[in-house]
Amino acid sequence: MTRKTNEQIQNILDTLHEWKGSNISIQKTEQRDIDNNLMELEEVEVVKQVDDEDDYVDPYTIELKGRGTVLNSAGSMPLPLQSYELPINQLLSFEASQEFLTIKTDRATYVIKK
Repeated sequence: MTRKTNEQIQNILDTLHEWKGSNISIQKTEQRDIDNNLMELEEVEVVKQVDDEDDYVDPYTIELKGRGTVLNSAGSMPLPLQSYELPINQLLSFEASQEFLTIKTDRATYVIKK
């Protein structure tokens, strides 16, 4: 990762650490698919993933931990494993304010709102 990418990741982490204890919404848009989740953010950390032969799993992710809900047209269900992973290997850009983060990777766009 480049120095600029490391600085961007640190800025994302700083914002998310400030939001700990808050309820957040996470919207992921990948191609034409949109996923919506709600979470009570308890912890944030960078996690090294298990090596992946298919190169589908990013080697590092930002893991958001807390109780959450997956929202879909059929209703809602608990968030698996009480965590949500944000891939950071192919980080293209991000924007941040006190109320939202927009993170763009090579595969998806994530909008996280406090």
